[in-house]
Amino acid sequence: MKLILVVGVLATVLVASASAKSLDFSHDLDTANSYLEAPHHHQASSLHHHQSHSLHHHNRNRRLQRRDSNSKDGLHCNDVRGDFEAIDIPLPQHFNEKGAQCGGHCCTNSTENELKKIASADFERSLHHHTKSLRGVLESTAKHFQSYILDSTDQSGNRTINVFSQVYIRMLPLSRKLIEQLYSDIKSTIKATESTTSINTLEHNIHQFFVNLFPVAYHQVVHLDKQRYGELHEDYINCLKLTYDEIQPFGDIPTEISRNLRQSIQMVHILINALHQSAEVLGETDELYGAHLTESCQKHLLRMSYCPRCNGLQKTHVKTCYGYCVNVLRGCSAQYAGALDSHWSSVASGLENLMNVHMGADAGIVAAIKQLDVKLPDSIMKAMGNGPELEKTVKKACGTPKLLPSKEAENEIKKPISHYNKKLNPVEPELLHFSSTIDKSKDFYSNIVNNVCDDDEFQRNDRHCWIGDRISDYDQIVMTPGQDTQRYNPEVPYEPTSKPTKLHELLDKLLKIRKNLDTAMPSPPRTINDIQSDMAGHDDEGSGHITDDVDDEEYRLQGSGDGSGDGATSFPVDPRSDNNEDNEITPHESSNSPASTVSSAMSLVSLTCLLLVTHHTLLATIRFYKLNLN
Repeated sequence: MKLILVVGVLATVLVASASAKSLDFSHDLDTANSYLEAPHHHQASSLHHHQSHSLHHHNRNRRLQRRDSNSKDGLHCNDVRGDFEAIDIPLPQHFNEKGAQCGGHCCTNSTENELKKIASADFERSLHHHTKSLRGVLESTAKHFQSYILDSTDQSGNRTINVFSQVYIRMLPLSRKLIEQLYSDIKSTIKATESTTSINTLEHNIHQFFVNLFPVAYHQVVHLDKQRYGELHEDYINCLKLTYDEIQPFGDIPTEISRNLRQSIQMVHILINALHQSAEVLGETDELYGAHLTESCQKHLLRMSYCPRCNGLQKTHVKTCYGYCVNVLRGCSAQYAGALDSHWSSVASGLENLMNVHMGADAGIVAAIKQLDVKLPDSIMKAMGNGPELEKTVKKACGTPKLLPSKEAENEIKKPISHYNKKLNPVEPELLHFSSTIDKSKDFYSNIVNNVCDDDEFQRNDRHCWIGDRISDYDQIVMTPGQDTQRYNPEVPYEPTSKPTKLHELLDKLLKIRKNLDTAMPSPPRTINDIQSDMAGHDDEGSGHITDDVDDEEYRLQGSGDGSGDGATSFPVDPRSDNNEDNEITPHESSNSPASTVSSAMSLVSLTCLLLVTHHTLLATIRFYKLNLN
């Protein structure tokens, strides 16, 4: 009986041990012995106590396993604690919650929400950094370019005075102030903000400069009977000024100077304004990125930038894949970068072209300024070359001048020393830097994300790097720039929506800037072939296309727009002119036209003469036959 009881107790103990799995076998043997020695009425109570003790051991082991796991996660999270504290994000003391978006123990849902805001701000800041650099180049170029032109103007004034002091020394005392005032007016016009008014004023001042220079040049250089000493009377000076427009002593040089300066300074104003306006567009575009980030974009910015840390991965241990970065940022910027890309590229090309015109061509401001110190002395030479005829014209208009005593003796006229000693600042390095930068910036908006992802923090070869939720190779297609391609972006697909009002405003600004740059570019001279090609190209619009069946004589009748009746002009009328009367092709002469009437009259006279001759011939023939008959 005792043997049966012992076997039953041992079987019970073994069942309890199997359920607990961690029961101490020495303790099992002690328990079995106690069952052998204990009275029979305590057996059920002892069995219940043993089962409770075994369950306690099982729960305790599960808690130890959980604690060990949390200790392991906590160790990794403590490794990245410094990274979070650097951006003012506190980490919890116990890591028993996983964030829904990163899936790591180091970040809770509330932590991820804070990190999402920081990731979006980081994205904006990265774009601002690269935009700010280009804005700085545009603004500094505008400032430096204007400064260079002003320095060039000072240098030209210096050279002009030096030429007058060496060649026209007697003129210099009276002409120096005129020259200085002319260059001062040019500089004021270059610095002016109101282009049209200031340039109109400059044209008037250039005209007045030559009006006031005429009496000085005539008396000191052209006047053949001038005495060694003496000055013109004020009344005679006023007469010369009044007759300046009629006499035109300097030929077409004043008109040429005025025209070149007007065109060149207008181009300067447009270029400088375009540089500043382009910089403003860049700054205003930056404000759009953060204001309209989609939820999908914010989520991927979080995954790309901070989810590795939420999973306990330090920056030094893992990098984000380059391809993943490019796809995320191109998807996030598609709405704005895609819309602005082509417009910005067009503006950048226009800025580059106009800058090259000013610095390297004959039509720019640098050439116009440098020509002044040649053109101004040439105007005096022009007057001297026509001296005898000019003398006669002046005497006819104003009479022979009576000279007043000179205010200074001849030996007091000394060669003056120029006060312009300012050296021209070198501009070539700055312009080379601008040309290089503006050329690269043509693809600024399409490549702006490349500038962000090219950082050392990203894994260029896309091998064993962070792909948004784990470390792996990035095998997705890296999308090329452009809104159309971003529709297939594997990370942040572009979904076309209505453009924000601000974006429309920026597009309009870029279009206006480009239009202004186009108007500033000097037009090449047009040939007859160019004009005829334009006329042929506008055939559908009824612009006067000459068909193949019209011969040269008809073309001369149709195309001569000068009304002289002596054939075709050397330059046919430009059909794009605003003057519609001049642009109209003269039709074939109708029967009611004066020319037709004259032609009809001539034909009638010829017919009458023919009839008279025939009549007289007939009469003579009749007389001849009468005489023969008699």
